[in-house]
Amino acid sequence: MKLSDILLEVNFIPYRAMVQVISTVESTTRLAELLRALPGVTTVTAAGSNELTKTYVFKVKLITQKNGAEAFEAFKKSALERYPDVKVVKIANKTIERMKLPGDY
Repeated sequence: MKLSDILLEVNFIPYRAMVQVISTVESTTRLAELLRALPGVTTVTAAGSNELTKTYVFKVKLITQKNGAEAFEAFKKSALERYPDVKVVKIANKTIERMKLPGDY
């Protein structure tokens, strides 16, 4: 059975959005790995960073049974609770978009 078939069966919906993170973690790659380990997150891609202010921007993709706004709020809460090095997580709500499922093409 393919992963796409499983996702269609249980009604998981993929979303993506831009996320800004302020953290004491020194490496963009390390921070991306930490975020990727959160529940529901499928990919984290670095989009920009400012090493002086320790501000990082990522494109985050996740799968969920919730709507996009709820899913990214859960992502934010999870990141702040699990990682003490993560100080601020801001979700660009206007960038939250539902991605197509394999059956939508």
